Amino acid sequence: MKDTVLITCFNKPFDEKLAAAFVQRGFRVYAMGSKHAQGVTLLPCAADEASCALREKEGKLDFLLDTTDTDEEQDNFTVRCGINPQVMERVFRQNVLRSMSLLEAFLPLLDEGEGKRLFYLTSAKSSINETRRIDHFGYNMSKTALHQFIQMTRNKLFDKGYTFRVFDPVYDEAAPEDAAQSAFNYITRRRGTENNDPKRDDEDNLVFRDAFGRQHCW
Repeated sequence: MKDTVLITCFNKPFDEKLAAAFVQRGFRVYAMGSKHAQGVTLLPCAADEASCALREKEGKLDFLLDTTDTDEEQDNFTVRCGINPQVMERVFRQNVLRSMSLLEAFLPLLDEGEGKRLFYLTSAKSSINETRRIDHFGYNMSKTALHQFIQMTRNKLFDKGYTFRVFDPVYDEAAPEDAAQSAFNYITRRRGTENNDPKRDDEDNLVFRDAFGRQHCW
């Protein structure tokens, strides 16, 4: 049976190119939304409805690719001009709470699959150590919260065979097709062991990489 892949957001060129990369390699690809693409089976936008539909069609899920990545134009305030709590709440709900609800909805199907790989989008611009931004409070803080959620989730699921990929598509530098190909390679390959020593397996580390293969700090 072919591995099943679910892409949770299907509204950016990167999402479409990522889906195409999996379709071309023979994966069974599903996406939540209404935008049609060759080889991709659409599911409802609501997490619970989508998980029920996927259970009927496949009965399992191998790769959950959470491509949620909301950054509003109105999220442009700085500490001197004051924050907009409504904008911050909307961004937080999308980038954090939605990701939490998606994992909750699809975790039973992931338990039935063999892949057990979780993929999340983030940005080096939200890294506490690397950011030089003075605005986009909502986005940066939501991704910081997402990082904490991923760490806590890994602590709970790692012993059950789950592995994690956290990725920055670098939208303003990398072409969507190049970023998607880099993401596909990162998602589908196992991270190596040091000197073939299983005690030094790189899967034990939780890091995030970008479309150019660079590793970033949280």
